[in-house]
Amino acid sequence: MAAPSAWAADALGQPTASLCFRLHDAALAGGYSWGKGRLYFGGHSYPVKITGGGAVGIGYSTLRGEGKVYNLARLSDINGTYWSVRAEGTIGRGRNVAVLDNNHGVDIKASMHTSGAHLAAAVMRLTLKVNPGGERAEAMPASCTFPIR
Repeated sequence: MAAPSAWAADALGQPTASLCFRLHDAALAGGYSWGKGRLYFGGHSYPVKITGGGAVGIGYSTLRGEGKVYNLARLSDINGTYWSVRAEGTIGRGRNVAVLDNNHGVDIKASMHTSGAHLAAAVMRLTLKVNPGGERAEAMPASCTFPIR
């Protein structure tokens, strides 16, 4: 059972950064997502704003997630629009996994814990924007902690 997930990690290469994030997702036919995160890259961390949406859904959920970031060579390459196909069915609590990629070749393999009441199946588009002015010198944590500061 562990072989498929190990293969997926190998297919993306070695992670170059990590991302901790909290996202809110609301839908009534079309959906909208918003939230924030913290990118850990090169011995520093940076605040990240997340916005976007998808289609075909109903309800509301909150997602707490952590992602391994692949192919990030320059901080500015994290900025941009990420695409993924996503299906979610949350009643109370759930779990979700997604692989997102942008036009700079950056990939994010995210694992999320969801809470709320939400049913959605959509092509998801999320825009990430890093704020280099909020930089802190800190290493990647072993796992994400919430709330994100």
